[in-house]
Amino acid sequence: MDPVSCMATASAAFGVLKKGFAVGRDIESMASDLSRWMGALSDLDMLEKEAKNPPIFKKLFNGKSVEQEAIEAFAAKEKAQQQRYELQQWISMTLGRKKWDDLVKMEGSIRKQRQETLYKQRQRRQKFVEIVAWIMVAVVAAALLTLFVLFLKGQAASAGGEMVTCRKVKCEKLHNKQTVCVFRGANNTIETQFFQYMEFIPNEYQCKYDPYAKKEMTIQETLKAVTESQK
Repeated sequence: MDPVSCMATASAAFGVLKKGFAVGRDIESMASDLSRWMGALSDLDMLEKEAKNPPIFKKLFNGKSVEQEAIEAFAAKEKAQQQRYELQQWISMTLGRKKWDDLVKMEGSIRKQRQETLYKQRQRRQKFVEIVAWIMVAVVAAALLTLFVLFLKGQAASAGGEMVTCRKVKCEKLHNKQTVCVFRGANNTIETQFFQYMEFIPNEYQCKYDPYAKKEMTIQETLKAVTESQK
């Protein structure tokens, strides 16, 4: 539903009405055309109200600019008002004022019916779309925030600034009475520490996170490499 298509419907129905009156048809025989014309005018009024206060997502994602749609709605309503004035003058002059008043009442009933059915359904659909759109925006925003936090953590880790908890895995005494212990943390981060005889050996401590740790290297291989380096 848009101003252009509604105006096309109104103009087509109005053309049929003019031809019918020109050949002497009565209003009752053209009730369906009158109803179609009045319904199109009611839709134009509704669209003009929407154009004045469009939903936020319509402003963001509508292919047509809000200003352009408002101009189209205004122009269509002006043209519809001209049709309405022309029809009012013709009916009042030929059939009497009362007949026009009866048509105005009929138009009011049509507008009320469309408000309670078509327009309410349209409002519910728009509300549903808006809620879904807000949910999608929230999900995307949360995902982007999570990726940003992970990126920052990765950058901090790359710079060697992040500390992780490394727990003691295995210790081995060396020939010089020292003890070498292997501590392992996140991402297989491995650090070795040397302790003197009778020195306290903690079960865990904070070590620098290594994002490029060699995951294939075992604890035994690490201890063997350290032991051989001390010979």
